[in-house]
Amino acid sequence: MALTSISNEQPARYFDLVHKSETLKQKNGLSISDAALKDFSESRTAIPTDWDVSFGDVLNWSKDRPTEAYFVLEDRTLLKNPDRSGSGYLTIPFNVTKNTRNALLKYQHIIESIGKDNVSTIEMHPEDVFIKENWGEVPHEILSSTVQFNYNPIEEILYVDLPHISKSKAFKLGSTTMNNIQIWFTSAMEDQASFRIKYNFSGPQFHKYHDIYKLHHLNFSLPQTWSVEPGTTDIGHDHCHGEWIFHGDRKHLHEAKKKMSRTKLVTTQQLMNTTLFNKSDITPLMAKPYEVVNATNDNNDGSQDVTKPPDEPNG
Repeated sequence: MALTSISNEQPARYFDLVHKSETLKQKNGLSISDAALKDFSESRTAIPTDWDVSFGDVLNWSKDRPTEAYFVLEDRTLLKNPDRSGSGYLTIPFNVTKNTRNALLKYQHIIESIGKDNVSTIEMHPEDVFIKENWGEVPHEILSSTVQFNYNPIEEILYVDLPHISKSKAFKLGSTTMNNIQIWFTSAMEDQASFRIKYNFSGPQFHKYHDIYKLHHLNFSLPQTWSVEPGTTDIGHDHCHGEWIFHGDRKHLHEAKKKMSRTKLVTTQQLMNTTLFNKSDITPLMAKPYEVVNATNDNNDGSQDVTKPPDEPNG
């Protein structure tokens, strides 16, 4: 990941107020009194004007994951870590990256201080150099739309979100390009379709297909304009049942179903690799086999109930 230098922008600073509170000082270089720092830590209101703190800096009162990290806004008030992961990881929000075109470099020190594995989301401007260097220039038709670009440094995935139509897609660093993003974006603007596949396996049958087929080695194969995400899921030591939700442009609906009809088995592990959600949102306990070919019926809602396991392999 190349980090192009910035000559006209101050890198964001990190203040660990649990272990190194003395690093936070006044603009004249003098220390802040313990009493003043204690009062501020309790109230966490606007930062005094004589303190040496700038827009975009991070103040952290956390002892472990950055659940109590705060960003300094332009009016010197504090924004608590929005934590898009819901698991205590740091989200660097668009509120503080909107004016930069190199968010990774601006927040490099903070990412290193908190730890890359504790940063789940960096919300970037569409013209950020990281996007340009790794995917390409964002086309005008995408720039002129309400599109959000969120990078996950843990998974090394760029999530492209269209909040106005509730659509999102993950693009892996190093294996996708702006062409992939543009194809998906164009298809997302067209008429959409979806279908669900339900599964229900338990007891010896569940263990047999988990052990025989090594389910975690398989992958979904879908048109690049389609995505998959888990629906309601119940997983135990001897059972699994639930559903998978597939959606994309109607133009490729038949192709998506045709590809799934060739898939004999899929697992929670594949969902973790292809879903729109973060890995932490899925419990990787047991595999979930199903087969579209042997679907028992098509429901009125477009879903397919799958109850018959695939045949055992020869030999």
